[in-house]
Formats: sequence, structure tokens, C-alpha cells
Amino acid sequence: MSEQTPVATSSQESPEGKEGPEGKEGAASTAALIAWPALAMMMVASVGSIAQLSDSATFGIGAVTVYLIPALLFLLPVGLVSAELATSHEGGIFVWVREAFGDRTGFQATWFVFMNSVTLYPALLSFGAAALATAFGRPDLAGNGLYVGAVVLIGFWTATFVVSHGMKATAGLSNLGVGLGTIVPALALIFFMFAWLIDDRPSAAPLEVADLTPPFTGLSSIALVVGTFVAFAGLEVNAVHIKHLKGRPKSYFKAVMMAAATVFVMYLLGSLAISVAVPDSSLELTSGASQAFSVYADGFGIPGLSNVLSGLLVLGAVAASIAWIAGPSRSMWLVGRAGYLPQRFQRTNKNDVQMPILMFQGVIVTILALVFVVAPNTSEAFAMLQAISIILYMGMYVCMFAAAIKLRRSQPDVERPIRINGLPLIAAVGILAALSAIVLGLTPPAGYSVMPWQVYAVVIAAGVVVLAVPAQLLYKFRRPEWASIDIDEAEALAAEDQ
Repeated sequence: MSEQTPVATSSQESPEGKEGPEGKEGAASTAALIAWPALAMMMVASVGSIAQLSDSATFGIGAVTVYLIPALLFLLPVGLVSAELATSHEGGIFVWVREAFGDRTGFQATWFVFMNSVTLYPALLSFGAAALATAFGRPDLAGNGLYVGAVVLIGFWTATFVVSHGMKATAGLSNLGVGLGTIVPALALIFFMFAWLIDDRPSAAPLEVADLTPPFTGLSSIALVVGTFVAFAGLEVNAVHIKHLKGRPKSYFKAVMMAAATVFVMYLLGSLAISVAVPDSSLELTSGASQAFSVYADGFGIPGLSNVLSGLLVLGAVAASIAWIAGPSRSMWLVGRAGYLPQRFQRTNKNDVQMPILMFQGVIVTILALVFVVAPNTSEAFAMLQAISIILYMGMYVCMFAAAIKLRRSQPDVERPIRINGLPLIAAVGILAALSAIVLGLTPPAGYSVMPWQVYAVVIAAGVVVLAVPAQLLYKFRRPEWASIDIDEAEALAAEDQ
């Protein structure tokens, strides 16, 4: 770490809790503390996914640069800034932005996260659909829009059915799916790549030092870099666990560094594993991992293994969908109870699950699934949905970074157990990175879109506006009787729920 690298510093000594029989509260607190490596792995679990690996695989060994720049300019600022915000204003993004800019902007930031998750499902499950086609020995179906759209809908509504049965069923299946459907396939990809290269087999992509810099022939040539931003998004979710961390705040900084390094290495090696096996000219954004499994398994004389590993990818996609369906919709329900959503959207079923909100997002997902049917190819549909998703999420990050800057100025006396040196500069870098991702999201990726860039940009922008504006309409026309709890109670429940 260089001398100029900003580090987290403590504004006061970390409370360790009282010891002995008289320190009952301190003892309970101590028992609940977690070590920083465990928190780092929680961060990896919330951020890690292999659905976006095909995006960066198109750059070959240039993926080193493609991942390194967003990691430094986006992932690191997210981790540091969210650390300070979480320890000074508990409750998550709604609280942070509301404290800085008021109710309207706070609700809009929360809505961004909710709508990002809604647009994420079709893209994520299309990855699962491609893997399912390979698992059944029909990889050609991955390019069939009708098939992909149908699997997206079946997968989404199946995941919604699981979530409707409550957190116990949700957590169990989600944890199992993440382990078997994400970690195992990722390790298999990396193992296959090293075995392939050690066996001196040919690489489909050049692995020379000169190729570390991706070729640049305009924004469209690097538009798929936007996938690395969505791959790194989500680190801020775990900042809420700082209060349960041993040795905070320095340990949190260690956790962020370890998580960032682990995610970076996993993504980089996974992307390289796909590029080594699959030529860029035949790489599909929805099925890159499955294509690589087929090449490696066939090359090593175990073709059936690719079907098994692709089947695990399906499990991982469904498990990730379950986790996302349960999380952001619950946060929206909690915030909505403070008077931001009509009472009909605040109802729950016998398992205390926010079914009206789940049905609402289901309608949107069903409509978005049609993109795979009408788009010229499934890769273009994937790229479009991913672009809309990332732009919505980047809108939230712009709000978060701006809130951090504003709160430093407007609330200088608030206790900050973690105080980041140079936070205004770090947050400004984060804002610029998020805005850059938005620009890339409006740019059609070279080789995967047949639309003129102007048409593509208008379609993406229109999708973002249609999905983002309802928050402002709900806020404008809200009524006093919508509130079933006050804002302070909503904030407290949001903090507990995370």
C-alpha cells in the first residue's frame, strides 16, 4: 500500500464491552462478534457471481486491466465509503441518503436498488437458461429467444414461490445454491484452465504481455466493461455488520481488502478460463461458462462432466434469484410502510412475506422476459437488460457517494467510529466511476448488437426512465393514511432486517 492510499482510522477506541458478571450486555455483545475473515467471506458471497464472466472474457488477458480499474475506482470506494456511513448512520441506503438530501431522494435511492433487482432477474436467469440447455445436451437452445424467455419466467416464478414460504426456506436453498452453483463451478473453471495450459494445449486467446491492454476503437469496443461494475456491486450491503466485528474499525478495512482481492482474483481467473477455451468470435454472453465447460470436458475426454457443471450453474442462478427476490423487495416493503407505498402493497401472507410487492415485480419481469423473444439475438437481449440494471444501480451509488460528502459537511459532529481519510475525494472518484458505467451502459457492445448506437441508447435510456420515475410519482401522490409505522421505526426495522 502506497503512502497516499487512504486508510480507515478510528475516531475513538473501539468499545470492547464490559467484562465479568456485571457486564451482561457487553458479554452478549462479545459473543456475537465475528472475525474479519468471516466478514470478508460474507462480502465475497454477496458480490461474487460468474454470470458476468463472459463479458470480460471477450478481452482475453486484457481482463486484468478490465477488472483492475473498476476494482480500484469503484469497488474500493464503495467499501470504504459504506463503512463510514454504516457506522455513523445505521439503517442502510435509505437512511444515508435521506439524512443527506431528504425523504424524496432517500426513497428514490431505495427504489433504484429495488428496480435494479427486478431487471437483474431476466439477465441472471438467461444465464441459467443457457446452462440448462448445455446440461441437457442442447447448447443450440441458448440462442433461441423463445426458449430463454420461457425458462426465465419458469425460473423466476419458481424462485418467487420459494420466497413466499418465508425466510427459513429461502435461506436454506439460497445458501446451498451459492455453494454448489457458484463456488464449485468457478473453481472448476480455474482448475480446468491451469490443467489445460500445463498440458501445453492451445489457448483460444493470446496470453502475451502486450495484450494486457484491451484494444480500444471507440466506446463500443469496451462497452462490455459495464459488466465488471455490476459484478463488483453489492459490497455496501455488508457494512451493516460492522457493529458485530471484532477489532473494528481496522479489522473492517482488512475485510474489505481481503474481499476485494478475493473477488478480483476469482473474476479474473474465471474470465481467463473462458477466454482460453472459447474463441471471442463464437463466445455467447449468456453461455460463456457452459461453452468453456464443454471445451475443457471434451478436451480431457470427460464430456459428461460439462453437463453436470452446467447443471450446477442453473442451481446457482436460481439460488441467486431467490436471494435477490427476498432482499430488495423486503427493504422496499419496510420503507413503504413509513408512508411511501399504498397500503395494498404493505400486506403480507401467513409467512410474513410481502406478496403484493413480489407480484408487482413479477409482472415487470414477465414483460422484460419478452426482450429475449423480440431481440435479434439472446446476447443482445442479455446486454440490454444488464445495461438497464447497472444504470439503475449506479444511480443509487451516485446518491450514496454524494450523501457521504454532504453528511461530512452538514453533520460534522456526528460520531464516526470509522472515519475515512480523504473521504470527499474517494467519494468523488466513486461518482465519476459510476457515471462512467452509465455512459458505457448506453453504448451498444461491439459484436453483440445490431442496433445503431443512437437507437440502442434511446431504448436503454427509455427503459431506465420508465422504471425509475414511479418512485417520484408515488412520493408526490402519497397520503398520510399510507403510513402504518413512523419513519424512525422503519429505519430501525431496516437495520434489524439487514
